[in-house]
Amino acid sequence: MSDIKRNDSFNFLPLLASDRNQGRIIHVTHQIPFEVTHDIKEDERLHWSFTSRLGHAAMYAGMHSLIDEWETICIGWCGRMYENSESSSDVTRHEIDVSSLTAKEKDSIRVQLEQEHNCIPLFLDTESINGHYHGYCKTLLWPLFNYIVWNDATDGRIEKTQWNYYEAVNQKYANLVIEQYQPGDIIWIHDYHLLLVPNMVRAKLPKARIGLFVHSPFPSSEIFRCLPKRQEILKGMLAANLVGFQTYANSRHFISTSTRVLGYESSPDGVECEGHFCHVGTFAIGIDVDAVDALRKSSDVVPKIKAIAEMYSDKKILVGRDKLDLVQGVLQKLAAFEKFLMDYPQWQNKVVLIQVTSSDNVKNEHKVAEMVAHINGTYGSLEFTPVHHYHHQIHMDEYYALLSSADAALITAVRDGMNTACLEYVMCQQEKHGSLIVSELTGTAGSMSSALLVNPWDYSGVAKTINDALSMSEEEKLTRHLQLLAHVKSNTTSFWAHSFIKMLINTCLLSEQSKNTPKLKLDYLRDQYKSSKKRLLCFDYDGTLTPIKKTPMAATPPKDMLEYLEKLCQDPLNEVWVISGRDEITLSDWLGHIENLGLSAEHGSFMRYPKSEKWINLTEHLDMSWKNDVLEIFNYYTERTTGSFVEHKRCALTWHYRLADPEYGPFQAKECQNHLEQAILSKLPVEVLVGKKNLEVRPTSVNKGEIIKKLVASSTTPFDFIICCGDDKTDEDMFKILKKTDIYEHQKFSIMVGSEDQKTQAIWHLPTVADVIESLKVMSSQT
Repeated sequence: MSDIKRNDSFNFLPLLASDRNQGRIIHVTHQIPFEVTHDIKEDERLHWSFTSRLGHAAMYAGMHSLIDEWETICIGWCGRMYENSESSSDVTRHEIDVSSLTAKEKDSIRVQLEQEHNCIPLFLDTESINGHYHGYCKTLLWPLFNYIVWNDATDGRIEKTQWNYYEAVNQKYANLVIEQYQPGDIIWIHDYHLLLVPNMVRAKLPKARIGLFVHSPFPSSEIFRCLPKRQEILKGMLAANLVGFQTYANSRHFISTSTRVLGYESSPDGVECEGHFCHVGTFAIGIDVDAVDALRKSSDVVPKIKAIAEMYSDKKILVGRDKLDLVQGVLQKLAAFEKFLMDYPQWQNKVVLIQVTSSDNVKNEHKVAEMVAHINGTYGSLEFTPVHHYHHQIHMDEYYALLSSADAALITAVRDGMNTACLEYVMCQQEKHGSLIVSELTGTAGSMSSALLVNPWDYSGVAKTINDALSMSEEEKLTRHLQLLAHVKSNTTSFWAHSFIKMLINTCLLSEQSKNTPKLKLDYLRDQYKSSKKRLLCFDYDGTLTPIKKTPMAATPPKDMLEYLEKLCQDPLNEVWVISGRDEITLSDWLGHIENLGLSAEHGSFMRYPKSEKWINLTEHLDMSWKNDVLEIFNYYTERTTGSFVEHKRCALTWHYRLADPEYGPFQAKECQNHLEQAILSKLPVEVLVGKKNLEVRPTSVNKGEIIKKLVASSTTPFDFIICCGDDKTDEDMFKILKKTDIYEHQKFSIMVGSEDQKTQAIWHLPTVADVIESLKVMSSQT
């Protein structure tokens, strides 16, 4: 997306009402941005020093960029702490065991961090760290999110233990957030270590503004559904108001996975989740351009650039810096470099690859070391070594000197969230204009079209690209570099952080401003119910009195619902009806035993009055010949949509696609609806009802609203309290008629079951079936 378009996409946001009660931003990160050390001799460790933590520099810089406009605090694990002890020869560094810290020492760290850096530390014991971070995060989530499915099967006990630690540690973060929270605050949670925190915070703070940003990739549903606790993880994430990802593909995977694993309704904007809409967006992270620019020009870096230039004066330098894990593609890079030396012998003794790596992965380290030795043994000599491999953390000044000296950077990750090394390389190449070779499988590739994109598995292709990069004309190098530089300078960490926060605030404001249907307060309902003398209570069945099930016949009535319904029917002041799309046989079987309950089947086609066994057909004089034409169309789509089926009712035909593919089913339903509207509706007296995972065709003169009209008109004593409660478009007819009914507004209760921002004629909403059953309980307790 161009810079103009990107900026424009956020310009509309301030048009919404401004947020006058600006609170703070509470950042929730796995670790605080500072490493804690103790280096003063004292009996009790009460004075601590804090240095910026290595790693995650882009995220911390983005967080820091917000302090000009916001008060911010950061909650996170204090990380590994160290003690510097000075011996006679040198300074040695020892790790401090958290369990050895006294309460006073922990308080001193807490107070100092809060006063100096606005950080609230979380102290975790060794078992929790091993179970949460080294266990669940690194052995289950990280591989899966990077498309590595585990191949060592176990009996599940280790995974269960690690999950318990993951859950417990997430709860500790959530408790600390809840403790620090003030009304108006924004909570921004970072990365896959804390995916349960949004839901845990939401449970205690239902009105909080919560954002979640996932820095890692997010896999497709086929991979993600391998995770045993997939539902819990997804529900944890979906409790946020906004979930952000690095790339559009990751956002799409998350939405698709939520639909396929949880069966939730979704749109390109997000996921509808039990009465709450979770927005999903794409926000590509950048780097702190000013900081990198200052560092590369610093007095520590410039001499090192000269030293490297002298050392390799007659050589072309390829540079790479990666972690030694399975997704960074170091082995692929080395294989491609060997192929380059083999296919293009003219570059032998003229090109050197300087590869810097860091990791605790011993197995990979051995493989890389073997491959480096093989290449150097085959193509090297006493005077020349083609690959220089440095397996340790290098200082920032050495790193920037290396990036500034290179003729090309080689990034061959086979999977990556957002590789910031290539962005830093572009900033460091403002004098030399070296080429950038990037794997097309990284998150960065989509926004850096001027780089040379490669498939890291295609060794010949990468070898050819290295040759192209080193042979490229100065003019082309400059053109490509300027385009890349413009992108890097406009998509900074500050832009990323401000874009996310702006979008989060405005999705929350949008949601708060569009609440046309407030949630029904049960106290208010009880008071109106108690003071009334003649009541009409009408309820839909599926999705209202019982949760919707994948197979229609599985939606049997819950016991508690039946108990409350029976109580309401025993009250002589009440007239209670269930007005459903179900056929009369099913309603008789499930609800027919309740005395004094009225039933209406097939969306108002049939009625069975209280204390009667007889069903009255309201459509017997209607022409039903239209069914053959509709059935032909339904059968056509059933044959082409696996998992769909046609339900035959006496006065209607319903095409169900609840068991079909969650994305293909709705697509086919739209096609089917268009087909019906063009071929049937124009010439026959029928209408198409779009239900939840179904399409129903019925006569136009039959609907639930007509039943309400009939009941109100036939009552000898006027009603002074009417409830109409339903969950889909077929129930809108009831709400419409109730609106026109001649009673006071406070005596009308039209209730939509679902989210508050659903378009409806109803005056009130209840989020779930459980809330509807609770309302039955409240009313029945007054009977």
